[in-house]
Amino acid sequence: MLVNFKIKNFKTFKEETEFSFERGQKRELNHHIIHTDNYELLPIKAIYGSNACGKTNLLFAMIGLKNFIIGKSIRQEKDDYIGLCSNFDNYEKPIEMSVTFICDNKEYYYYLSFVNYFKEMESKIIREVLKEDNKTLFIRDNKRLEFSSDEKVINEHYKRFLDDNLKIEMTKMIEENIKETDTFTSWYSNIDNKLCEKITSYFSNITTIIDLEKFNINSYIQFADRNKTYQDRNVDKLLKELNVDKEKILFEYTEDGKINNYVSYKTDKNTDIIAPVNSIESKGTVKLIDLLYPIIWSLQNGAPIFVDELDASIHHEIIYNLIQTYGDPTINTKGAQLIFTTHNPVYLNKNLLRRDEIVFIEKDNNGSHLHTLDDYNIRNDQVYLKNYLNGNYTVLPNFNFSNIVK
Repeated sequence: MLVNFKIKNFKTFKEETEFSFERGQKRELNHHIIHTDNYELLPIKAIYGSNACGKTNLLFAMIGLKNFIIGKSIRQEKDDYIGLCSNFDNYEKPIEMSVTFICDNKEYYYYLSFVNYFKEMESKIIREVLKEDNKTLFIRDNKRLEFSSDEKVINEHYKRFLDDNLKIEMTKMIEENIKETDTFTSWYSNIDNKLCEKITSYFSNITTIIDLEKFNINSYIQFADRNKTYQDRNVDKLLKELNVDKEKILFEYTEDGKINNYVSYKTDKNTDIIAPVNSIESKGTVKLIDLLYPIIWSLQNGAPIFVDELDASIHHEIIYNLIQTYGDPTINTKGAQLIFTTHNPVYLNKNLLRRDEIVFIEKDNNGSHLHTLDDYNIRNDQVYLKNYLNGNYTVLPNFNFSNIVK
Protein backbone atom coordinates (compact mmCIF):
# COMPACT_ATOMS: atom_id res chain seq x y z
CA MET A 1 0.00 0.00 0.00
CA LEU A 2 1.20 3.47 -0.87
CA VAL A 3 1.58 5.86 2.07
CA ASN A 4 2.86 8.88 0.15
CA PHE A 5 4.62 9.90 -3.02
CA LYS A 6 6.69 13.08 -3.35
CA ILE A 7 8.11 14.81 -6.41
CA LYS A 8 10.14 17.96 -7.00
CA ASN A 9 11.33 19.72 -10.16
CA PHE A 10 9.42 17.27 -12.32
CA LYS A 11 7.66 18.70 -15.38
CA THR A 12 5.04 21.18 -14.10
CA PHE A 13 5.76 20.37 -10.42
CA LYS A 14 8.48 22.87 -9.58
CA GLU A 15 8.30 22.80 -5.78
CA GLU A 16 8.17 19.67 -3.64
CA THR A 17 4.67 18.20 -3.83
CA GLU A 18 3.36 15.42 -1.61
CA PHE A 19 0.65 13.07 -2.81
CA SER A 20 -0.46 11.49 0.45
CA PHE A 21 -2.73 8.51 1.08
CA GLU A 22 -3.01 9.14 4.81
CA ARG A 23 -6.53 9.88 6.03
CA GLY A 24 -7.54 13.37 7.09
CA GLN A 25 -9.29 14.46 10.25
CA LYS A 26 -12.91 14.17 9.12
CA ARG A 27 -14.88 11.12 10.27
CA GLU A 28 -16.84 10.09 7.20
CA LEU A 29 -17.10 6.89 5.16
CA ASN A 30 -14.88 5.27 7.77
CA HIS A 31 -15.27 1.89 6.10
CA HIS A 32 -12.97 3.23 3.36
CA ILE A 33 -10.01 3.36 5.74
CA ILE A 34 -7.25 0.78 5.28
CA HIS A 35 -5.77 0.08 8.73
CA THR A 36 -2.09 -0.81 9.13
CA ASP A 37 0.13 -0.92 12.21
CA ASN A 38 1.21 2.71 11.82
CA TYR A 39 -1.17 4.28 9.32
CA GLU A 40 -4.77 4.76 8.32
CA LEU A 41 -4.69 4.88 4.54
CA LEU A 42 -7.10 5.74 1.74
CA PRO A 43 -8.05 3.33 -1.05
CA ILE A 44 -9.14 5.97 -3.59
CA LYS A 45 -7.84 9.24 -5.03
CA ALA A 46 -9.92 11.11 -7.62
CA ILE A 47 -7.85 13.86 -9.26
CA TYR A 48 -9.52 16.92 -10.78
CA GLY A 49 -8.04 19.83 -12.68
CA SER A 50 -8.14 21.78 -15.92
CA ASN A 51 -6.35 20.62 -19.04
CA ALA A 52 -2.56 21.09 -18.83
CA CYS A 53 -2.66 21.67 -15.06
CA GLY A 54 -0.41 18.67 -14.30
CA LYS A 55 -2.79 15.80 -13.53
CA THR A 56 -1.17 13.40 -15.99
CA ASN A 57 2.32 14.51 -14.92
CA LEU A 58 1.65 13.02 -11.50
CA LEU A 59 1.05 9.67 -13.19
CA PHE A 60 4.12 10.10 -15.41
CA ALA A 61 6.20 10.51 -12.25
CA MET A 62 4.96 7.22 -10.83
CA ILE A 63 5.62 5.47 -14.15
CA GLY A 64 9.18 6.81 -14.19
CA LEU A 65 9.89 5.80 -10.60
CA LYS A 66 8.38 2.36 -11.18
CA ASN A 67 10.53 1.79 -14.27
CA PHE A 68 13.69 2.83 -12.43
CA ILE A 69 12.98 0.49 -9.53
CA ILE A 70 12.09 -2.58 -11.60
CA GLY A 71 15.29 -2.14 -13.57
CA LYS A 72 13.91 -0.92 -16.88
CA SER A 73 16.65 0.85 -18.81
CA ILE A 74 16.83 4.55 -18.00
CA ARG A 75 17.86 5.17 -21.57
CA GLN A 76 14.40 5.80 -22.96
CA GLU A 77 12.78 6.03 -26.33
CA LYS A 78 12.51 9.69 -27.27
CA ASP A 79 8.82 10.16 -26.44
CA ASP A 80 9.11 8.27 -23.15
CA TYR A 81 12.23 10.15 -22.17
CA ILE A 82 10.68 13.56 -22.74
CA GLY A 83 7.88 12.35 -20.45
CA LEU A 84 10.47 12.32 -17.65
CA CYS A 85 11.81 15.82 -18.19
CA SER A 86 12.67 18.34 -15.48
CA ASN A 87 10.71 21.48 -14.79
CA PHE A 88 11.42 23.85 -17.67
CA ASP A 89 12.51 26.68 -15.36
CA ASN A 90 15.08 24.40 -13.67
CA TYR A 91 15.87 21.89 -16.40
CA GLU A 92 19.52 21.58 -15.36
CA LYS A 93 18.66 20.79 -11.74
CA PRO A 94 17.96 17.24 -10.46
CA ILE A 95 14.52 15.70 -10.37
CA GLU A 96 13.66 14.38 -6.90
CA MET A 97 11.21 11.58 -6.13
CA SER A 98 10.44 9.60 -3.03
CA VAL A 99 7.87 6.99 -2.09
CA THR A 100 6.80 5.42 1.21
CA PHE A 101 4.92 2.14 0.99
CA ILE A 102 3.89 -0.88 3.05
CA CYS A 103 4.90 -4.35 1.87
CA ASP A 104 4.64 -7.55 3.92
CA ASN A 105 3.85 -5.50 7.04
CA LYS A 106 7.07 -3.52 6.73
CA GLU A 107 7.40 0.16 5.86
CA TYR A 108 9.81 1.16 3.11
CA TYR A 109 11.08 4.54 2.04
CA TYR A 110 12.94 5.09 -1.20
CA TYR A 111 14.41 8.39 -2.39
CA LEU A 112 15.81 9.03 -5.87
CA SER A 113 17.44 12.08 -7.37
CA PHE A 114 18.65 12.15 -10.97
CA VAL A 115 19.70 14.60 -13.68
CA ASN A 116 18.60 14.40 -17.30
CA TYR A 117 21.09 14.71 -20.13
CA PHE A 118 18.90 15.40 -23.12
CA LYS A 119 21.46 14.93 -25.91
CA GLU A 120 22.39 11.47 -24.66
CA MET A 121 18.77 10.69 -23.71
CA GLU A 122 20.05 9.46 -20.34
CA SER A 123 19.25 10.06 -16.71
CA LYS A 124 22.17 9.84 -14.29
CA ILE A 125 21.66 9.04 -10.63
CA ILE A 126 22.74 11.69 -8.12
CA ARG A 127 21.46 10.22 -4.87
CA GLU A 128 19.55 7.19 -3.57
CA VAL A 129 18.32 6.30 -0.09
CA LEU A 130 16.57 3.12 1.02
CA LYS A 131 15.03 2.65 4.47
CA GLU A 132 13.12 -0.18 6.13
CA ASP A 133 10.98 0.64 9.17
CA ASN A 134 12.79 3.99 9.45
CA LYS A 135 16.23 2.34 9.52
CA THR A 136 18.57 3.35 6.72
CA LEU A 137 19.82 0.38 4.66
CA PHE A 138 22.07 2.41 2.40
CA ILE A 139 22.80 5.90 1.10
CA ARG A 140 24.30 6.48 -2.32
CA ASP A 141 25.83 9.79 -3.42
CA ASN A 142 26.79 9.49 -7.09
CA LYS A 143 29.03 6.41 -6.93
CA ARG A 144 29.88 6.61 -3.23
CA LEU A 145 28.05 4.10 -1.00
CA GLU A 146 27.39 4.08 2.72
CA PHE A 147 25.76 1.05 4.32
CA SER A 148 24.08 0.81 7.69
CA SER A 149 26.27 -0.07 10.67
CA ASP A 150 23.22 -1.11 12.69
CA GLU A 151 23.84 -4.69 13.79
CA LYS A 152 20.18 -5.66 13.46
CA VAL A 153 20.08 -4.37 9.88
CA ILE A 154 23.32 -6.14 9.01
CA ASN A 155 22.10 -9.46 10.45
CA GLU A 156 18.85 -9.25 8.50
CA HIS A 157 20.06 -7.93 5.17
CA TYR A 158 23.80 -8.43 4.66
CA LYS A 159 25.38 -10.73 7.20
CA ARG A 160 28.64 -10.80 5.27
CA PHE A 161 29.19 -7.19 6.38
CA LEU A 162 29.76 -8.41 9.95
CA ASP A 163 33.26 -8.92 8.60
CA ASP A 164 34.53 -5.31 8.31
CA ASN A 165 37.22 -6.21 5.80
CA LEU A 166 34.74 -7.94 3.53
CA LYS A 167 32.38 -4.97 3.86
CA ILE A 168 35.13 -2.57 2.77
CA GLU A 169 36.15 -4.84 -0.08
CA MET A 170 32.62 -5.36 -1.42
CA THR A 171 31.75 -1.68 -1.10
CA LYS A 172 34.84 -0.73 -3.07
CA MET A 173 34.08 -3.30 -5.76
CA ILE A 174 30.51 -2.05 -6.19
CA GLU A 175 31.61 1.59 -6.28
CA GLU A 176 34.10 0.80 -9.03
CA ASN A 177 31.55 -1.05 -11.18
CA ILE A 178 28.32 0.80 -10.51
CA LYS A 179 26.94 2.70 -13.49
CA GLU A 180 25.65 6.24 -13.16
CA THR A 181 22.50 5.22 -15.00
CA ASP A 182 21.71 2.26 -12.71
CA THR A 183 19.40 2.40 -9.73
CA PHE A 184 19.96 0.23 -6.66
CA THR A 185 18.15 -2.86 -7.96
CA SER A 186 20.97 -3.45 -10.44
CA TRP A 187 23.71 -3.72 -7.80
CA TYR A 188 22.06 -4.12 -4.38
CA SER A 189 20.83 -7.56 -5.45
CA ASN A 190 24.44 -8.78 -5.05
CA ILE A 191 24.12 -8.00 -1.35
CA ASP A 192 20.46 -8.57 -0.52
CA ASN A 193 18.71 -10.31 -3.40
CA LYS A 194 15.66 -11.26 -1.32
CA LEU A 195 14.81 -7.65 -0.49
CA CYS A 196 15.47 -6.54 -4.07
CA GLU A 197 13.07 -9.14 -5.40
CA LYS A 198 10.44 -8.10 -2.88
CA ILE A 199 10.63 -4.41 -3.81
CA THR A 200 10.77 -4.98 -7.57
CA SER A 201 7.83 -7.37 -7.29
CA TYR A 202 5.80 -4.75 -5.41
CA PHE A 203 6.39 -2.10 -8.08
CA SER A 204 5.90 -4.57 -10.92
CA ASN A 205 2.38 -5.14 -9.57
CA ILE A 206 1.53 -1.44 -9.88
CA THR A 207 -0.54 -0.73 -13.01
CA THR A 208 -0.13 2.66 -14.68
CA ILE A 209 -2.33 3.52 -17.67
CA ILE A 210 -1.71 6.87 -19.31
CA ASP A 211 -3.48 6.25 -22.61
CA LEU A 212 -6.57 4.10 -22.15
CA GLU A 213 -7.18 4.17 -25.90
CA LYS A 214 -3.93 2.27 -26.56
CA PHE A 215 -4.11 -0.01 -23.54
CA ASN A 216 -5.57 -3.44 -24.23
CA ILE A 217 -6.19 -6.79 -22.60
CA ASN A 218 -3.03 -8.23 -24.19
CA SER A 219 -1.05 -6.54 -21.44
CA TYR A 220 -2.57 -8.88 -18.86
CA ILE A 221 -3.57 -12.11 -20.59
CA GLN A 222 -1.27 -14.58 -22.26
CA PHE A 223 -2.29 -18.12 -23.01
CA ALA A 224 -0.36 -21.35 -22.77
CA ASP A 225 -2.24 -23.10 -25.57
CA ARG A 226 -1.67 -21.54 -28.97
CA ASN A 227 -3.80 -21.20 -32.08
CA LYS A 228 -7.07 -21.91 -30.30
CA THR A 229 -10.11 -19.96 -29.21
CA TYR A 230 -10.76 -19.07 -25.61
CA GLN A 231 -13.95 -18.03 -23.87
CA ASP A 232 -13.22 -15.96 -20.80
CA ARG A 233 -15.76 -16.40 -18.01
CA ASN A 234 -14.90 -13.03 -16.48
CA VAL A 235 -15.56 -11.28 -19.76
CA ASP A 236 -18.81 -13.24 -20.02
CA LYS A 237 -19.83 -11.93 -16.59
CA LEU A 238 -18.95 -8.40 -17.67
CA LEU A 239 -21.11 -8.72 -20.80
CA LYS A 240 -23.96 -10.04 -18.68
CA GLU A 241 -23.74 -7.03 -16.35
CA LEU A 242 -23.89 -4.82 -19.44
CA ASN A 243 -27.02 -6.69 -20.57
CA VAL A 244 -25.34 -8.09 -23.66
CA ASP A 245 -25.06 -11.61 -22.27
CA LYS A 246 -26.74 -13.13 -25.31
CA GLU A 247 -23.54 -12.49 -27.22
CA LYS A 248 -20.35 -14.42 -26.63
CA ILE A 249 -16.84 -13.29 -27.43
CA LEU A 250 -14.41 -16.08 -28.19
CA PHE A 251 -10.88 -14.77 -28.07
CA GLU A 252 -8.48 -16.07 -30.68
CA TYR A 253 -4.81 -15.85 -29.91
CA THR A 254 -1.65 -15.89 -31.92
CA GLU A 255 1.47 -18.03 -31.83
CA ASP A 256 3.11 -15.74 -29.26
CA GLY A 257 0.20 -16.41 -26.90
CA LYS A 258 -1.46 -13.01 -27.18
CA ILE A 259 -5.01 -12.19 -28.18
CA ASN A 260 -5.48 -11.58 -31.87
CA ASN A 261 -7.00 -8.28 -32.96
CA TYR A 262 -9.72 -10.39 -34.50
CA VAL A 263 -12.08 -12.43 -32.36
CA SER A 264 -14.86 -14.88 -32.96
CA TYR A 265 -18.10 -13.23 -31.97
CA LYS A 266 -21.15 -15.46 -31.51
CA THR A 267 -24.72 -14.26 -31.11
CA ASP A 268 -26.38 -17.69 -31.32
CA LYS A 269 -25.63 -21.26 -32.33
CA ASN A 270 -25.90 -20.47 -36.03
CA THR A 271 -23.98 -17.19 -36.18
CA ASP A 272 -20.23 -16.96 -36.07
CA ILE A 273 -18.77 -13.60 -37.05
CA ILE A 274 -15.02 -13.15 -37.29
CA ALA A 275 -14.30 -9.47 -36.78
CA PRO A 276 -12.38 -7.01 -34.60
CA VAL A 277 -14.13 -6.75 -31.27
CA ASN A 278 -14.14 -2.96 -31.49
CA SER A 279 -16.09 -3.15 -34.75
CA ILE A 280 -18.88 -5.08 -33.05
CA GLU A 281 -18.99 -3.84 -29.48
CA SER A 282 -19.19 -0.20 -28.40
CA LYS A 283 -16.03 1.68 -27.54
CA GLY A 284 -17.05 1.72 -23.87
CA THR A 285 -17.55 -2.05 -23.79
CA VAL A 286 -14.17 -2.63 -25.41
CA LYS A 287 -12.47 -0.38 -22.86
CA LEU A 288 -14.22 -2.19 -20.01
CA ILE A 289 -12.96 -5.51 -21.34
CA ASP A 290 -9.45 -4.03 -21.52
CA LEU A 291 -9.69 -2.72 -17.93
CA LEU A 292 -11.22 -5.89 -16.49
CA TYR A 293 -8.03 -7.78 -15.72
CA PRO A 294 -5.99 -4.82 -14.38
CA ILE A 295 -8.83 -4.17 -11.94
CA ILE A 296 -9.04 -7.85 -10.93
CA TRP A 297 -5.24 -7.98 -10.61
CA SER A 298 -5.23 -4.87 -8.43
CA LEU A 299 -7.90 -6.18 -6.06
CA GLN A 300 -6.44 -9.70 -5.85
CA ASN A 301 -2.91 -8.47 -5.11
CA GLY A 302 -3.69 -5.37 -3.05
CA ALA A 303 -1.84 -3.32 -5.68
CA PRO A 304 -2.27 0.33 -6.70
CA ILE A 305 -3.65 1.14 -10.15
CA PHE A 306 -3.22 4.57 -11.77
CA VAL A 307 -5.49 5.45 -14.70
CA ASP A 308 -5.56 8.72 -16.63
CA GLU A 309 -9.08 9.72 -17.72
CA LEU A 310 -10.60 6.55 -16.27
CA ASP A 311 -14.09 7.38 -17.48
CA ALA A 312 -13.13 8.10 -21.09
CA SER A 313 -15.76 6.28 -23.21
CA ILE A 314 -17.22 4.58 -20.12
CA HIS A 315 -20.55 5.57 -18.55
CA HIS A 316 -20.17 7.43 -15.28
CA GLU A 317 -22.53 5.03 -13.46
CA ILE A 318 -20.14 2.15 -14.19
CA ILE A 319 -17.18 4.16 -12.90
CA TYR A 320 -19.28 5.16 -9.88
CA ASN A 321 -19.77 1.48 -9.09
CA LEU A 322 -16.08 0.73 -9.62
CA ILE A 323 -15.17 3.44 -7.10
CA GLN A 324 -17.62 1.92 -4.63
CA THR A 325 -15.89 -1.44 -5.09
CA TYR A 326 -12.53 -0.03 -3.96
CA GLY A 327 -14.24 1.59 -0.98
CA ASP A 328 -15.92 -1.68 0.07
CA PRO A 329 -13.70 -3.55 2.57
CA THR A 330 -15.66 -6.78 1.98
CA ILE A 331 -14.45 -6.76 -1.65
CA ASN A 332 -11.22 -4.78 -1.40
CA THR A 333 -9.84 -7.06 1.30
CA LYS A 334 -6.12 -6.54 0.55
CA GLY A 335 -5.91 -2.76 0.53
CA ALA A 336 -5.81 -2.12 -3.23
CA GLN A 337 -5.73 1.56 -4.23
CA LEU A 338 -7.41 3.25 -7.21
CA ILE A 339 -5.94 6.55 -8.41
CA PHE A 340 -7.54 8.20 -11.41
CA THR A 341 -7.88 11.55 -13.14
CA THR A 342 -11.21 12.82 -14.38
CA HIS A 343 -13.10 15.92 -15.51
CA ASN A 344 -16.49 14.51 -14.54
CA PRO A 345 -17.85 16.23 -11.40
CA VAL A 346 -20.54 13.57 -10.85
CA TYR A 347 -18.17 11.72 -8.48
CA LEU A 348 -18.07 14.72 -6.14
CA ASN A 349 -20.55 13.02 -3.85
CA LYS A 350 -20.15 12.69 -0.09
CA ASN A 351 -21.75 9.24 -0.25
CA LEU A 352 -19.09 8.05 -2.69
CA LEU A 353 -15.83 9.75 -1.74
CA ARG A 354 -14.32 11.15 1.43
CA ARG A 355 -13.13 14.75 1.28
CA ASP A 356 -9.51 13.61 1.61
CA GLU A 357 -10.00 11.32 -1.41
CA ILE A 358 -10.85 14.25 -3.70
CA VAL A 359 -7.74 15.98 -5.10
CA PHE A 360 -7.52 19.25 -7.03
CA ILE A 361 -4.49 20.28 -9.08
CA GLU A 362 -3.99 23.86 -10.25
CA LYS A 363 -1.16 25.52 -12.14
CA ASP A 364 0.16 29.08 -11.93
CA ASN A 365 3.44 30.81 -12.77
CA ASN A 366 5.18 28.75 -10.06
CA GLY A 367 4.01 25.42 -11.46
CA SER A 368 1.42 22.85 -10.39
CA HIS A 369 0.00 22.72 -6.87
CA LEU A 370 -2.09 20.07 -5.14
CA HIS A 371 -4.75 20.26 -2.46
CA THR A 372 -7.70 18.14 -1.32
CA LEU A 373 -11.28 18.96 -0.49
CA ASP A 374 -10.35 18.18 3.11
CA ASP A 375 -8.26 21.39 3.14
CA TYR A 376 -11.47 23.44 3.04
CA ASN A 377 -13.50 24.16 6.15
CA ILE A 378 -16.88 23.20 4.71
CA ARG A 379 -20.03 22.16 6.53
CA ASN A 380 -21.25 18.58 6.37
CA ASP A 381 -24.45 19.65 4.62
CA GLN A 382 -22.63 21.27 1.70
CA VAL A 383 -23.24 19.91 -1.82
CA TYR A 384 -19.80 19.25 -3.28
CA LEU A 385 -20.95 19.20 -6.91
CA LYS A 386 -22.75 22.54 -6.69
CA ASN A 387 -19.82 24.25 -4.97
CA TYR A 388 -17.38 22.81 -7.50
CA LEU A 389 -19.40 24.13 -10.45
CA ASN A 390 -19.52 27.52 -8.74
CA GLY A 391 -15.70 27.52 -8.64
CA ASN A 392 -15.49 27.34 -4.84
CA TYR A 393 -12.87 24.56 -4.69
CA THR A 394 -10.64 25.09 -7.68
CA VAL A 395 -10.20 27.36 -10.68
CA LEU A 396 -12.45 26.26 -13.53
CA PRO A 397 -11.36 26.83 -17.14
CA ASN A 398 -12.09 30.33 -18.45
CA PHE A 399 -12.44 29.39 -22.08
CA ASN A 400 -14.28 31.02 -24.96
CA PHE A 401 -14.36 29.21 -28.30
CA SER A 402 -15.92 32.20 -30.05
CA ASN A 403 -12.66 34.13 -29.58
CA ILE A 404 -10.86 31.44 -31.59
CA VAL A 405 -13.55 31.16 -34.26
CA LYS A 406 -13.72 34.93 -34.75
